[in-house]
Amino acid sequence: MVDLRRFTSEVRSGVGRDLADWEADQTAERGFAPSPEETEVWGDQAIIRAVEAASRRRMARGEMVLSEFDEDTVISSVRSWVFGHGVLDSLLADDENENIVANGHDNVTITKVGGRRVPGPALADSEEEFEQLIRRWAATEGKTERRFDDSQPYLDLRLPDGSRLHAIKGVTSRLCVSIRKHRHLTISLNDLIRLGTIDESLAHTLACAIRPPLPCSILVAGGTDTGKTTFARGLISEIPINERLIVIEDNAELGLEFDPARASHVVEMEVRQPNIEGVGGIGMEVLGRQALRMRPDRLIIGECRSGHEVRTMLEAMNSGHEGSLTTIHADSSRSALTKMQTYALTGSDALSMEASASLISLVLHLVVHLRKLPDGTRVVSSVREITGAKDDQLQSNEVYASSEADTDGPAVPTGTGFTPRLMERLRASGYDHTTALNGWGY
Repeated sequence: MVDLRRFTSEVRSGVGRDLADWEADQTAERGFAPSPEETEVWGDQAIIRAVEAASRRRMARGEMVLSEFDEDTVISSVRSWVFGHGVLDSLLADDENENIVANGHDNVTITKVGGRRVPGPALADSEEEFEQLIRRWAATEGKTERRFDDSQPYLDLRLPDGSRLHAIKGVTSRLCVSIRKHRHLTISLNDLIRLGTIDESLAHTLACAIRPPLPCSILVAGGTDTGKTTFARGLISEIPINERLIVIEDNAELGLEFDPARASHVVEMEVRQPNIEGVGGIGMEVLGRQALRMRPDRLIIGECRSGHEVRTMLEAMNSGHEGSLTTIHADSSRSALTKMQTYALTGSDALSMEASASLISLVLHLVVHLRKLPDGTRVVSSVREITGAKDDQLQSNEVYASSEADTDGPAVPTGTGFTPRLMERLRASGYDHTTALNGWGY
């Protein structure tokens, strides 16, 4: 009986080396890498040649040859590994899988929806093959080619289905890969109500805040895995589909281009890493300047992790692009503002605390904070209005917060109320004060 797994592994190993050598030769000869279409054509031929060669070796050893059905199975498996994601394809296709982590090629854990963790299948047959697979994804899966080697031993990448992959090696004992699946690539405020993230009152308020004619600029904050990206998509669903949105991200994640109704009016840009010679990189600040020249109605910045993202966002808002949106990692709505100021202090074009407080108070209207409950539900725990600045301190009011009676429930009105400045914006979009207080069948 033929050991198909061993046979497939033998073929995969050979094809992987041949394809890497061919791509290197083509790049050296032409001065640029072959196109994905050329690579796929050559790779298909290489797979067939490798299967035939392996079969001939078996015959020469007097071993049983593969049936036509087995050969087709091997070709399909190898092709999935070379041009897809191998075993990972089936894991990504399972809607019950939320997170996939691998400490090495064969130590895999899957987090199911709801938080239950189960062991998963090996993602490759060896560490060498696993690393080879990740390197191929780095080169082919993103908007721009990314490196994953000894001099760049970490990788952030968006896979074609919208999942977010992080890989790191060298500084760990084994190659470690973490994949977060985004189950809600298109989502509305109605969906967020059904998921328990917000109630009808808050949905009405936020819908009016993001809609024209006087949209608010909003900062979405929260800890790791609290649903910031999903919530941002929910807010974006309230923006008219004919508005031109420019998205800038360090690592592509929002995936608005997956929404066919909105894709024609969306431009998504991703930071490009420098090549092995240290040149060719395109940073957030450069993309920000280009975005402002592209006639956007709104600018959407991926998660703020440095002064570049913060200053790019503030510059966009200050240039008349109201209704812009970004996210930040923070443990409360108040600390999110402090973090923005701290980030703005860094870099060659840093802002002082006084300057950042003044600018933020002028252009940013709301902070929405999310948290994750023990049962896996994500809820909005706070909505804070920025009301002004005094010296280096931002002033704000918490308008929505989790109630003392239900600390695990969605945020409810605190009774503080919005300032006239913000109320004018909300009312322009149909805000009804009594509806917001009493709940609304959104």
